[in-house]
Amino acid sequence: MNSPFNEEEFNRYKAALGQLSNLKTIPIVISEQAAFFIIAQIQLAFRHPNNNGESSDVVRESIQPIINYFTGDVREILERGFHPEFDVDSVPQQPDPAWDYYEIWQELHDIKNRIEAGIKFISAVELADDSTDKRLKEILEPALGELEGIIENDLTTYFLEDDD
Repeated sequence: MNSPFNEEEFNRYKAALGQLSNLKTIPIVISEQAAFFIIAQIQLAFRHPNNNGESSDVVRESIQPIINYFTGDVREILERGFHPEFDVDSVPQQPDPAWDYYEIWQELHDIKNRIEAGIKFISAVELADDSTDKRLKEILEPALGELEGIIENDLTTYFLEDDD
């Protein structure tokens, strides 16, 4: 049975971490595929809003040489893992393509995914500044344009037909 994490346990962990050297390295031999999967799992951990601070920074710096090992599409995919706008959500149940709102439904889901990417992005940011605001704007502006397009072009068609 697990005991609660109390001050005694905290001190034990602190002492154990104090025994580790930042100067010694551990030689590791893993396959390229395993390295890719490890990076992907670490990137998932980075998404947690409370995963910040020194340990997160050290991990990010430590995995960069592994990412730098790769080139081409593999490297690009790994780099995308640090940017929430590239997250892939589970695919919602697809409606019947013959449905009148099918295309709008698809477009609204794309917009929703962009907005959720913005939410994920700011969840990982502790302090707002010009660069984070700029990045958030880059994530959200396409969603705004697409939503305006739907409202102006797709939803007003029926009203125009009634005025004829």
